[in-house]
Amino acid sequence: MIATAILELLYLAISVFLIPIKQLPDATLPANILTAISTAQGYFSSFSFVFPVSTFLAIIGLVLTIEAGVMIYKVIMWLIKKIPTIS
Repeated sequence: MIATAILELLYLAISVFLIPIKQLPDATLPANILTAISTAQGYFSSFSFVFPVSTFLAIIGLVLTIEAGVMIYKVIMWLIKKIPTIS
């Protein structure tokens, strides 16, 4: 029950921050960008039999997530050291 309330509060806070972004008009991509994406997809599919691209992207995502976590940990520890303590 407490976890549900915390998650609902977190969802509400995120929703409040996303309200300005939701008010923006829909964006459309130029045709050249869509052509470039489809061409890159063709190139990636030709390499897929050697090393699956989806596996490669999953590994990159996992590494970036771990690195972001380490950086957030270091920032939090730095902030804790900056808070003065009672001596």
